[in-house]
Order: sequence, then C-alpha cells, then structure tokens
Amino acid sequence: MIYGNFGSVKPTAVQRKALALLKGRGKHILLFGGSRSGKTTVIVMAIIFRALLYAGSRHLICRYRAKDVRPSVLRESLFPWLDNTVGKNGYTYLTHESVVTLLNGSEIWIGGLGDKEQADKILGHEYDTIYFNEIS
Repeated sequence: MIYGNFGSVKPTAVQRKALALLKGRGKHILLFGGSRSGKTTVIVMAIIFRALLYAGSRHLICRYRAKDVRPSVLRESLFPWLDNTVGKNGYTYLTHESVVTLLNGSEIWIGGLGDKEQADKILGHEYDTIYFNEIS
C-alpha cells in the first residue's frame, strides 16, 4: 500500500490516487469531490501515517469553528483510524487542548480558526501538515 498499513480497510482507487498526491512533493494539495467521497478519510489516514513516520512532528486539522471539527473529523474519522492503526493505548487525547499525542511524541491538533483566541493559540505553533477541512 502507498501509505502504510491501515488494518483491514483498503482505500478505494480514488483514495489511492489522493494518497499518491499526498506522498508526492506538492506543497499545496486540494482534494475535491462530492460529499461522502472519502476526502477527509484519506487525509486523516495520511496525517496519521506522517505522525507515525516522523516522531515528534506536529499536525493540524482545523475548520472555521472548533465545535464543527470535533464531531465530524475527530470523532468520525481520526479516533476510529487511530484505534484501527495504533490502538486505543497508542495515543492520548487532551480534551481541553484538543491535542492527540501519539506514543512517539507526535501531535495532532484539532481546532477552529473563527475565534481569535483559539486561532492565536493554534497559529502560535509550527506544523508539518495543515489540513483545512470544509473550506470554501
């Protein structure tokens, strides 16, 4: 598989193409498609793989409002994929900070950019990957 082992789930042909793009040297990548086409899933898969591959790296998944990114990306995509790849004991989640920390020290931050205070907190760091979810 292009981007590591993701348990028994195999990416679709379109998701494999997206993973190949994400693995390439592109600095800015835009995935587009219909709702429920697997864009978020494939990006979350790539972020987890990058976090596992590069110990101590930091990644950001954000949306306009934090209250929208938590149920949609965190609970529906990130947690299930983490459970499927590293297991429930392979990471910790600090609810107040909205930070997932893997056992290798890598972090996946979850947040919203619509609130100035939260945006300042999020943007005060450097990230190896930034995923803007549902951007228009």
